[in-house]
Amino acid sequence: MNDDMTRERLVQGVSELEARVGPPLPLTQSLQKALLGAVFPLTAEELTWVARENEAPSSVISLLGSLPRGRFSSMDAVTSALEQDAARPDPLPPTPSLPSSR
Repeated sequence: MNDDMTRERLVQGVSELEARVGPPLPLTQSLQKALLGAVFPLTAEELTWVARENEAPSSVISLLGSLPRGRFSSMDAVTSALEQDAARPDPLPPTPSLPSSR
């Protein structure tokens, strides 16, 4: 089997899955669905609990778990914090320290 056949089968599988469950929701819609019934203010940990109860996708739960500490007063505050986190560049890995020549 070559790569073209594999790609065709992958595309076909994704198309079949979307036909059954629908296309993936945009992030804000996914968050709204995941946090349905949430009573703000809530911490990131509490937000993940609500999302789990609402059977949110693991990607949404992971995003909520990455939120900074503190309480979020509304859905807009959650969305804003996630957007700020996404806009931040990834930190550079620490550079290894060289042994001193002393």
